[in-house]
Amino acid sequence: MAPEKPPHNYAAIGAIQRIIGPRFPEISAKMPKRRTPIQKPEKALDASSGKRGRGRPQKIQRSWVTGRARNYRQMLTKVWPELAGPLLAAETEEQIIAAFEKHSQPYAGDFVPRLAREILALIHASNFPIRPKARIGFLADSLAGMPTIAARTARDICAKHRANERANERVKSPHKIIRKEFYIECSCGYKGPARDSACRKCGAPIPMDLGIFWGNRGLF
Repeated sequence: MAPEKPPHNYAAIGAIQRIIGPRFPEISAKMPKRRTPIQKPEKALDASSGKRGRGRPQKIQRSWVTGRARNYRQMLTKVWPELAGPLLAAETEEQIIAAFEKHSQPYAGDFVPRLAREILALIHASNFPIRPKARIGFLADSLAGMPTIAARTARDICAKHRANERANERVKSPHKIIRKEFYIECSCGYKGPARDSACRKCGAPIPMDLGIFWGNRGLF
């Protein structure tokens, strides 16, 4: 015969439920939905809050471009008589590198091999100038911002910089100094500005001895 199962004490279970129930009400299986969903931040935390000016974002300072273009222009001007022939005849990057390494020392490292591909494209461009001076300027300005700035943009930056310099020159006085005089004290008793590098009273010339020039106060 199967063993008898012990009788269930339903009264005790009911009493426990009455004790626990009021303290721990039933929890719904479904969590309530969030009324206001979490919004993702529109900007990164480290993004700058300042507003950028008009135009494309500046990748490199313009002064760096114009300064480098000036240096490139000086370098190419010095080596162009020997470099021009082999460079303009080059058809590959290897020939560009060879031309610079052989005919543009000690400046070859400033151009090749880093800019060999760009130089090859520039010398074969349809707008590459004909005159030597213009070719030097074209290459110098075009390469000044590479690889960060495109050749056309770099040329525009340099052209605008030169235009501003010319405008500033025009703003200056149109007159020029044609004579300089010094304040002198002559043994004849005259004190005041000289005239044609001489004493206005007696005509004694101002000595050109540097010791006298630097030894007397008031001459400059």
